[in-house]
Parts: sequence; C-alpha cells; structure tokens
Amino acid sequence: MASQAQSRKPRTFRPPKYSYDFSHLKSFPQRLLFPPHSGVGRVRSFKITPVYEISLDDVLEGRHLPPITLKDFEDYLVFEAHSAENLYFICWLRDYTSAYNKWQATQSSLPEEKRQTTNPDLTLSFARARATFFDPSSHLELNLPGDLVEQLLRDTQSVSTPSPDLLVDVQKHVEGMLRESLMKFVVCSCKNAGRRRGLFAIAVGLAAIAVGLAPVLMSVLRGENRWVRLAALFPFWFGAMTAIAGFHGVCVVIFLFGDARQLYPYELCRPTLPAIQPLAPLTLPLPATAKSDAASTNDDSRSSYDIAKAGSVSPWGDDKAIPMSPVNGQTESTVNHSNTYRGSPSFENLPETAGFIRGAYYEPSITATSTNAHTSTAGGSSSAAPYKFDFDSLPQTNPKRQDLDDKHWSRFLPKRGVFTSLTKVFSPVVSRAQWDIIMRSAILGVLVALVLGGVCIAIPFKH
Repeated sequence: MASQAQSRKPRTFRPPKYSYDFSHLKSFPQRLLFPPHSGVGRVRSFKITPVYEISLDDVLEGRHLPPITLKDFEDYLVFEAHSAENLYFICWLRDYTSAYNKWQATQSSLPEEKRQTTNPDLTLSFARARATFFDPSSHLELNLPGDLVEQLLRDTQSVSTPSPDLLVDVQKHVEGMLRESLMKFVVCSCKNAGRRRGLFAIAVGLAAIAVGLAPVLMSVLRGENRWVRLAALFPFWFGAMTAIAGFHGVCVVIFLFGDARQLYPYELCRPTLPAIQPLAPLTLPLPATAKSDAASTNDDSRSSYDIAKAGSVSPWGDDKAIPMSPVNGQTESTVNHSNTYRGSPSFENLPETAGFIRGAYYEPSITATSTNAHTSTAGGSSSAAPYKFDFDSLPQTNPKRQDLDDKHWSRFLPKRGVFTSLTKVFSPVVSRAQWDIIMRSAILGVLVALVLGGVCIAIPFKH
C-alpha cells in the first residue's frame, strides 16, 4: 500500500507564480533598449515570430533555462505532440552508449583471456528497451517504418550485448522526428499568452483603433482643421501593434511587467510546491549526564540545545533521535497538499511524465545563471546531463487515461483564461524572441498607422 502511494506522488510541481508588480516597470526601459542576447543562431525570416536554431544536444544536456528545458520539452511531447517515446528512446540510447563505451574501454585494458563477451547490465538494458520501444503491445512503441524495425531485430537477435552502432539508422530516424518537434516547441515557447489572452489583446487593439477614429469623425462631421486627424496616429499605431502581437501569442501588458508567460493548462492541474521553512530551535531538558555536571557548578538553571547547532551524535541516544521534518515542521504523511488537485478529475486523468527527468524551476542556482545560459557551449565542453535514465520511472499505463473519445484526458484540462497566472521566463532565448515579436509588431504597426492615417486625412469634410 505504501509503494502504491509512493508511485502516485506528483513528480512535477507547478512553476512558481509571477505577480503583476508595478516595481517591475522600472526595468522596462532597460529591457526595451538592451534586450538579452539569445546565444544561439537564428534563421533569417520575415515572419513576426523568429525562428532560432536550438540544438537538440543542448536541450538533452540541460544547457537551456525555463521554459525550454528538457522537462519543458518532455511536457510538450506528452501533452501537445503526443510523441514522448522519441525523447525517452534517445535518452536511453545516450545512456546505453555511454555505458557500452566505458565497458569496452575497460575490456580493452584487460588481458585477452580475462575479457568478457557479454555485460549482464547492458544485456538487461537492451532487452528492456526492445520490449519498451519496439514491441507493438507497448504504449511507448516508436513510430518507425516496419522494415527498419525488422532489420534491427534481425541484427540483434543473436547478440546478447549489441553495439550502439546497430542502432544508428533508428537513431537518425528518431532524432529527425525529435528535431522537428523541437522546432515547433521553441516557436510555441516564444509566446507569453494563451489563446484567450491573445484574443483579448486583439480586441484591445481593435478598440484602440476605434478610439483613434474619434478625432477623425470629429474633423469630418464638424468641419474642424484637417490636421486634427493626426491625433489618430498614436491610437492606430498602438492598436495595430497590440493586435498583431496578440495574434502571434504575445501580450503587450505581460511584456510590460517583465519576462513572464501564462501557465499551460497541464501546469494548472499540477500541485503547487509546498513552502519549505526552517524549523524553529527546540528547547529541550538537559540530559542526565549534563545535569550532574551542572549540579557540581551550583548551576540550577536548565540548559537548552539548539537543534540546528547539535552535533552528529545526539545526547539522547540514537533510539531517541528527534525526527527532522522536510516541510513546514510536519512529517511527510501529515503535509496538507491543499492545492494539489488530488481529487479532481484534471489531476487524476493527466498522463504521467518520466520521473528521471527533473524540473528546473526549483534549482537553487537558476536565477544566478539565468543571464549566462550558454557559457557551457562556447568551449565545447558538455555539461552533465540533467537525468539518469531509469526504465522504472517511465510513464505507466492507467485505466483512467484511456484514449477514448468520451474519456480522453484532454477533456479534463482547464482552459487558460484571460487572467491565468503567470510564471517567470528565465531563458534569454525566449526573452529575446518576445522582444523581437514586440519590435516587429511595433514596426508593422507604424506602417498600418501611416496607411490608416493617410486615408483618414484624405476623407473630405461633410457639407
């Protein structure tokens, strides 16, 4: 029963909330005039939304910050692209290749008579991979051509510990699908607003354009000076910029208050991270041995022990050690997850994600490195991968999440509203992309304002 409860614990928490704070407006001029450097290449395009060349290896090796981390990419594959098995296979293959190369290097250093032809751990790993990614009955079966799978099974049928070279063709095919998904994922990550917020921004933009018609109508109907109509240029520009940016998923108001984005529907279903607070020092009676020492010095006062300063050996003995609670001074079994949506259909019917891929929103050093995300790529040195592949932590099938028309999990996802909560954007790539969208929308808004203004100035007076 305990193991079942452990397996049902949420593996991913909701990203921290980012609030509308007027103090954030102080940084707007600096953000507007000095945008961050993305650190990656960009494809030349006349589109409003820029296209960045983000390497798949960089994402797999954890070289990017939220919202384009490996965990964010996995969420996109699970909830949007429905092809997370491609990512899991590449993660396994990278781990398998590393272990295989280390084993081969060890064997090459041994005398020939002591070398082993098989490795039990690698044999078991490949057997589990074959059952997970190439078995038609597996829910994580790869979407590969039949002849490619048949060739792989023939090549590895008589080999107990196959070389990763036998998986090269499969690797190329899967990585091609992953790169295509990665490009779409990056484009989606450049937005800071959901569909409803985008429609709201378009409505605000159109309303601003309508307000700009007021001086034009006043000049036409009342016969006032024609140049009064120039007052409509700013509303035309602002309205066009807001509407164009909103059409491409960027809300000007959110951008004004900082680098942030609205939470995704599946993030809204996840539990909030409980606040971890330090325990208050506990005042406890002095042990018997210490009491005798205190009595010899005629000190009748009672001493105290600060748990935070206590040594590794407790004076009360190991059998009377005081438990240290990880969350708010409560034991794990008594923590009240009031915002976990445990009993809601939204949470219970969501697909699971892999437990071995950790999230990056709660890393202590994330804010310190948010302005220097790509230092590890310049010298060609690879940072440590943000995961250790584990078959046991892969998503499991659940009867509550069958892909039936009347019970599909997408039906239980909440809709992102106009004022859905925000979370901070740490990635300089996404921050620069949002800046580009705003700037390109502003430039296009100037063109729209000039065209509309010219038309309005040319309208004759009403006689």
